[in-house]
Amino acid sequence: MSFKSSSLGVGTGVTSSVDVLRNLVRIEGHIVKISPRGNKLSNGVEYCSVGFKGKDGIDYLIQAYGKEALLLHNEAWMIKETSTMMLP
Repeated sequence: MSFKSSSLGVGTGVTSSVDVLRNLVRIEGHIVKISPRGNKLSNGVEYCSVGFKGKDGIDYLIQAYGKEALLLHNEAWMIKETSTMMLP
């Protein structure tokens, strides 16, 4: 899977990885992968990545570190669970 480097945060008032994820959800698509909760880099910093496939077929990768990693992880799971409940 190849991921597109996105400028969704540039000049749009986006301040966090959670904002980027919310913007992607607005353009339609779905979350394809969420890294495990509590994932840490070798230096001990928490890390989260979320793979997202847009309706147009473009793959995106959103990454967060430290405290923001937990926020991204929680938001991604909430969005994924909500979208799963909306399926017929």
